[in-house]
Amino acid sequence: MQLPGKLVHVENMKMRWGEGDALGHMNNTVYFRYLEQARIAWFDSLGVNYGLGEGPILGSISCRFRIPVVYPAELAVSLHVSNARNSSFTLSSAISDRSDQRVYATGEAVMVWIDLAQGKSRPLPDWLRKIISPERG
Repeated sequence: MQLPGKLVHVENMKMRWGEGDALGHMNNTVYFRYLEQARIAWFDSLGVNYGLGEGPILGSISCRFRIPVVYPAELAVSLHVSNARNSSFTLSSAISDRSDQRVYATGEAVMVWIDLAQGKSRPLPDWLRKIISPERG
């Protein structure tokens, strides 16, 4: 499945036994945890440090459940960045099977760069803008 934007990160994960629900599939709240873990891993790889008083926060998030994940499952969560604006950008995601690339769910999150002390948005830093800008070719 082609997602909008530039691929910036893929996080591999395994479904845990306790993440299933009464119907035998992964509980719907867990999808959001997997999307969160992929975002945080990407931010960690970029060296985002909230101790410096600024960083990205979640402005909004959605998830479209396509087919159920059933234990055991080896998953890949891909992040694609697009729509860079003054202080925000969009992360489109797919939770897929690592072996056959079935797409279990897709998500979209709007990330907002904020000044933590003021609780207000601020412009995306230049170093991040360079990373998330579309590749020219």
